[in-house]
Amino acid sequence: MDRVTIQSSSSWRAISEDMWGVFFEDINYSADGGLAAEMVRNGSFTFTRADSEHWNGFTAWHKVVPESSAGAFCLSDRDALADENPVHAVVEVNRAPIALVNEGFDGMRIRAGVDYRCSLWVWPRGNSSSANGGSGCDDIETVHKPMHIRVSLLDDDGSALACEMLTLDTLIGCGDADQPRWRQERVVLHPKCDAMAGRLELEFLDEGTVEIDFVSLEPDAPWHGNELLRHLRADIIEALAELHPRFMRFPGGCIAHGYGLSNMYHWKHTIGPVEHRRQQFNCWGYHQSFRLGYFEYLCLCEAIGAKPLPVVAAGVCCQNSDSGATAIPCSQMGEYVQDVLDLIEFCNGDVGTRWGSLRADLGHPEPFGLEMIGIGNEDRIDDVFVDRFTRIYDAVRRQYPNIRIVGTVGPALFGQDYEDGWALARRLRLPLVDEHSYQSPAWWFRHLDQYDRLPRSGPKVYLGEYESWGSAMLNALSEAALMTSMERNGDVVAMASYAPLLCRNGHASWNPNLIYFDNDRVYDTCNYWVQWMFSRSAANRVLPVSAVGDVTYRRELPLRSRLQCEGQKGQWFGDIRVETADDTVYVGRDVRCLGHGEWLDCGLNWSAESYVIRLRTRIEQLPASFRIGFGDIEDVGLTGSGVSGDRGGHDHNEVVFNVSASRLRYEILMTRDGYDTSYAEPTLCDVSMTPGQEITIVIRVDRGGRTVGVSVDGGAESVAVESDTETRRVVGVAHDDTRGLTVIRMVNALADPVDVDCSAVLESAGVLLRDVTCTVLSGDPSAGVGGKTAPCRPVRQSCDTVDARHIVCPGWSFTVLEIPDAGSGAESVDYRE
Repeated sequence: MDRVTIQSSSSWRAISEDMWGVFFEDINYSADGGLAAEMVRNGSFTFTRADSEHWNGFTAWHKVVPESSAGAFCLSDRDALADENPVHAVVEVNRAPIALVNEGFDGMRIRAGVDYRCSLWVWPRGNSSSANGGSGCDDIETVHKPMHIRVSLLDDDGSALACEMLTLDTLIGCGDADQPRWRQERVVLHPKCDAMAGRLELEFLDEGTVEIDFVSLEPDAPWHGNELLRHLRADIIEALAELHPRFMRFPGGCIAHGYGLSNMYHWKHTIGPVEHRRQQFNCWGYHQSFRLGYFEYLCLCEAIGAKPLPVVAAGVCCQNSDSGATAIPCSQMGEYVQDVLDLIEFCNGDVGTRWGSLRADLGHPEPFGLEMIGIGNEDRIDDVFVDRFTRIYDAVRRQYPNIRIVGTVGPALFGQDYEDGWALARRLRLPLVDEHSYQSPAWWFRHLDQYDRLPRSGPKVYLGEYESWGSAMLNALSEAALMTSMERNGDVVAMASYAPLLCRNGHASWNPNLIYFDNDRVYDTCNYWVQWMFSRSAANRVLPVSAVGDVTYRRELPLRSRLQCEGQKGQWFGDIRVETADDTVYVGRDVRCLGHGEWLDCGLNWSAESYVIRLRTRIEQLPASFRIGFGDIEDVGLTGSGVSGDRGGHDHNEVVFNVSASRLRYEILMTRDGYDTSYAEPTLCDVSMTPGQEITIVIRVDRGGRTVGVSVDGGAESVAVESDTETRRVVGVAHDDTRGLTVIRMVNALADPVDVDCSAVLESAGVLLRDVTCTVLSGDPSAGVGGKTAPCRPVRQSCDTVDARHIVCPGWSFTVLEIPDAGSGAESVDYRE
């Protein structure tokens, strides 16, 4: 049996007690259609093409006019209920009945025995001939004739599960200020049967005109009866609460600084009555109603015991916007800085302050106890950013010196933004910086010393976004290894949160995610259970240890190789040659691309550890993107024409090229276990591009694909280098003084079980492995997929001990062992089975 010995040459270190948290961003329908309990989609009739190309104000609504009926539906922005969201529906009934039916988010999950609260704002115009056709009437005769709307929940087949009648008095007199205009009507629906894909129907039973806005349907089932969380979905809250997060970062991410200045997130637009929360498009390709706003976020944090970490834009929008990283004009920065200060007052001010008073009016007179705030997200660190960031930073430090400020250092653990962001953080002496890293399992296993090398003084690290590109057990184990490494360096890594957090099945803008859901239920992942195991056994001291013995894995990269290309329709690749180290030359065939997603085989097969690929390509249209793949590429369903739309997960490499209006940028990717990873930031070539231009690409490969160099048109070569070994067995030791427990974590990301000698740790803690239990997560390394229930869960079991100092960890497993201190009487955490 393989053996590993835990060794330590250091002493216990105090670490952050806020280590493990969550990061919520409205991506993948995480808010509307997700955490927000609202079941009506587009209830405010505000969808536009800015949200999605084919959307409009009636998206998700079906207009029903039976053959014997007559009527019309239109949109209006006159005489609006809310100036912030003026568009609403106008229903003209010429011959009743007609109806509007809302499909919800992939249907509506309706449960028998649950009450559903429905509300809508209406302005009944009646059927007077002098009613001037609807919106914007002048002084006219008042008509007293009631109109009726039947509100129904429909099952999957369209049959009514529950219905209630609304009677509307049509008091029309637009010139009379005393006459009611918009008013909110409410009903409670009591379905007797279930529906998986139900709908909400508004049936108009009388002739006349009625204006409709802000239609809502929510289950009357607040989480644990908490009225402040009434508008949030209880089962998703429960999944978050189970993680025992020490903090929650929100609302973004890219959402925070927005896709352009007009799309920037403004917290003041997300509080108060929902009708007056200014809605806008979501940069992830859909709509933001802000039904889930800042007040709801803060109440959620309080309910699940998480410290709030709001993130505000640093006065600059997302650098990936069409217009680039555009900054708020200096003339407007004073107002923006005040908004940030007002946010802190909203969170912490007493009821005698303006914003503390508003918080109390919303139902929460007690302060939320904000301790920290993030400024910026993955920004380009240039002079303009530094100016805007510093203005906000100085103002917060001056007025709220006890608030910890979290800076930003770009989207990756390398590159110019990373270096410049860290330099700024050190110059300003920021307490925390927000790092992000999305990498493959192989990359993480190779870089578990990432935080060992950091200075032990200066800004602390908040790894605000990380994952390993998959939901399988292997991904979860790589994340467990990373988290063990972060805890070992808990004196410099203060906080960490996986990203993204939530995803609605069928609506992924990003994969993988920690938690998936549909209308019916929540789906955990292997990754979720790793987070759960860490958070449930959090500690406040760590003993830096190392594992000695059979801990590494050396990946054997096959020497057999192929060459494939993929690009825009009509793109030509030619003059293709491969030259190996023994001077053998292979000549490929010219290919012309059929479109993105269709890989073309270049007709070459060779076997060599070192070789050079030379080819030319012609780019017909700009902007453009294309890829060149080489190495042990597996094809699925390769046709005789050499076209493959799907490639397998063998170890190989790719170079991804992107051409903007005039510049060429490329990135070297190494694919291991089916997951891509980058070892360097993208390279911007000194090549001016025009449509129809040909370029020459040279790719140099050494060490069987572990070293890859790329150059374009004879320019400077960019090189990516991968190390030979991966650390697949990792151990960590920590202590929870509150509970009196020593925690030993063991990651075994190899197939064979391993005997772990814990003697050094046990002597330091003064305990033995007698009559203790452990919690083990284990399973097939390739099992687990997003959107389905995890194939494995943590299991509480007796330790497989060789003696009182050795434990055996099964293959492909993550084990957490909690040992009560001698005489403490402590019990390990009650893990579920």
